[in-house]
Amino acid sequence: MADVTATVGSISFPSPVLTAPGPNVRDSRIINKAVAAGVGGIVAKTISTTPAAYPKPAMARAGDGGLINCETWSDRSAEENIQDFGKIDRSRAPLVISIGYSESDMRALGPEIEKRLNPAAIEFSTHYQGKGIDGLVGIARALRESVSIPIWMKISPGQPDLEALIEATEGTVDAYVAINSLGPALDFSEKRARPSLGSPHGYGWLSGPAILPIALQTVHRISLVTEKPIVGVGGIATGVDAAKFLMAGASAVQVCTAAILHGPKRYAQIASELSDWLDANGYESVSQITGRFGRDSADL
Repeated sequence: MADVTATVGSISFPSPVLTAPGPNVRDSRIINKAVAAGVGGIVAKTISTTPAAYPKPAMARAGDGGLINCETWSDRSAEENIQDFGKIDRSRAPLVISIGYSESDMRALGPEIEKRLNPAAIEFSTHYQGKGIDGLVGIARALRESVSIPIWMKISPGQPDLEALIEATEGTVDAYVAINSLGPALDFSEKRARPSLGSPHGYGWLSGPAILPIALQTVHRISLVTEKPIVGVGGIATGVDAAKFLMAGASAVQVCTAAILHGPKRYAQIASELSDWLDANGYESVSQITGRFGRDSADL
């Protein structure tokens, strides 16, 4: 059986299949179900200094195995989240805390989370801060100056100056996460001639298999310009999907939509399918395929 242990920088995970921050990891109760089911690592739902308010319905099916949603960050206060996330079982899966979004949020939340939760890393989302490089660099530096643990930068799709952003931040962050959900997007209810979501105009963010090729291309582009580890996310539902991201340059992957649709056992199922794929293709470990497309794609 192939070895599926994975590392992201200095952090070791029992498998490369982690949760992605979303409704699937909104509280300790559902997170502990994922841990018990065998997930490789936890990235909890994004905390910000102000609780989110999102309209209902906030999520609907879209396309073949996808979702469209208008959820944002957690609708609980930072204090509620910190207290609740302290109940997470960390005996089998490292914990990463996701936060957003501004420089002031980084400086307020980073030290408090490091002191009280001591996670393996902090992931910070850039999803609502525009795509200007100077602003994103400022957010990264604010968090770096506030904590001593590793920090992961989550990149939204469609960043127009991706390579320039990586060059400007690779001295500050410890890993990159790519990508966030894609949008704005619109879909309609099959039963009613109206949008699926309760947001203005029914707009939301698309996740699931439809965005996988975009996420793969972004991961590969990042891998060509930095040696920092990358965590791939976007449409991963099978072990083969995970293998694609590893080949493109990711060291680990995150899963959200597939777990929402199929339950917390899906994380370990993906890891098991990945192990079977490695065995079938003559690989002994995850490390043997990580970034292989970038290294020797002529042999593939």
